[in-house]
Amino acid sequence: MHLSGEVPGRIGTALADPAFVARLGIGDAAEVDGWAVHAGGRSILDAVEQALALRPDALAASRDVLGAYGNMSSATLMFVLAALLAKGGIDKGVALAFGPGLAAEGFAFRTAA
Repeated sequence: MHLSGEVPGRIGTALADPAFVARLGIGDAAEVDGWAVHAGGRSILDAVEQALALRPDALAASRDVLGAYGNMSSATLMFVLAALLAKGGIDKGVALAFGPGLAAEGFAFRTAA
């Protein structure tokens, strides 16, 4: 599979729509303290970070997994979630994954105290 260079821009445009965050039921992206984003590539992570105006360290788990393992397709999100949850301190989280045909899936989660 080869991804078009348009993918990061299209992801950024979709995520910048306020309706996207509203559909996740999280209120404001700034209220989320744990982001698990499918590490499909540096430019995709940059697009997510910019579109949602995230802190520079918000996607650290995703960037760490990308650096250590690369893009492992669907399994990547599970590695990112594991890294994020192992770190702890997450109350309100969001997981996002992107797939062929530029499908996007996401869910909000809360961890038990």
